[in-house]
Amino acid sequence: MHRRLAMALALSLALMAKGGAQVTDTFSDFQMRGDLLRSYARFEAGGPVRVAFMGGSVTTQSWREPVMAALKARFPKAQFDFIMAGVGGTDANLGAFRLPRDVFSRGKVDLFFLEFAVNGGGVRAMEGIVRQAKRLNPDIDILLTYFASTPHVADADQGTIPGIVRDHEQVAEHYALPSLFFYREVARYIKEGRLKWTEFSGDVVHPTQRGCDLYAQWYRSFLDQAWSKPGPTKVTAALPAPLDPLCYDHGQLVAPSAATVVRGFAMHTGWAPEKTCNFAPPVDVLEATEPEAELTYGFGGTAIGLYLIAGFDAGTITYSIDGAAPKTVDLYDEPWCGMFHRPVHRLLAEDLAAGAHRVTIKMTATHHAKSTGTAMRILSLMVNGG
Repeated sequence: MHRRLAMALALSLALMAKGGAQVTDTFSDFQMRGDLLRSYARFEAGGPVRVAFMGGSVTTQSWREPVMAALKARFPKAQFDFIMAGVGGTDANLGAFRLPRDVFSRGKVDLFFLEFAVNGGGVRAMEGIVRQAKRLNPDIDILLTYFASTPHVADADQGTIPGIVRDHEQVAEHYALPSLFFYREVARYIKEGRLKWTEFSGDVVHPTQRGCDLYAQWYRSFLDQAWSKPGPTKVTAALPAPLDPLCYDHGQLVAPSAATVVRGFAMHTGWAPEKTCNFAPPVDVLEATEPEAELTYGFGGTAIGLYLIAGFDAGTITYSIDGAAPKTVDLYDEPWCGMFHRPVHRLLAEDLAAGAHRVTIKMTATHHAKSTGTAMRILSLMVNGG
């Protein structure tokens, strides 16, 4: 071990011990499919490299800092560009559409930490993220993680695997991706009397500082093992056939200005509401607040949706695709809309025939009983295709 790395790890472990976390174990609850040698070679060679973290609110927590510090210490010649692409309260369905903008907008990503087993999104969504990431950089290393929540820990105690983890493991197996079972490690610590859930988390999922220290320790332990015997990188394999032909592997966010306003919608630049969650205003939105507001949008692909800010005055819409009978969607998201404005998404269709389509969206005069208005504020259109 290089002297600089040994000193950095010793300091990091000392800081974790000061915070009260158990730090002596080697993390072993993972499936090491494939390897992480492409990112290792890129980092070892030095120069500009990129690491991205994508998931929900747990991805935004402080466990990332010691992981990033360990990478810098291990690879002093590398010039790291770290991307934080976690958005609280969102799942892999939205993740597949925001991947090009939030993860790859600055260029190729070499190492990708990916976690949506807490917030959800099945094979179609997770496979869409993986396939799209591998298309944007065939040499990317992707690492799947399953964070802890009280339901996941309860499943571990019963010896069962959460359904969402089973879905993501299908993708991991199909694409030979390593996966880390952090929720089972938390369950093991609790069962052995080394940790209480209230020490790990202040609610049902979000880690305390001790929880973040444990996550960071386990990531570092895994990477130490994954990179313990560097060797030559293998030739990049072609992508296999998809598990789900309708996966969101061409998901993208499209500016709402691409839609055609029939009536009642207008751009609201610098909208800055009070009481927000999971986003930082001001934001630009395509806004309608009155019934009968209408827009249309023509697109090519298999899925269409809306990325919105929903809050106290969220309304109800009807939509029709290719002239079909209209369907209704209530945008009020209970109980959250009664507390603040936050990002949400609504997939309007996800299994369309490949080709050209047109969606028409109208605001209605009705709304949820707890809503104070009939509003919709669009951040982006979601399209799988194009």
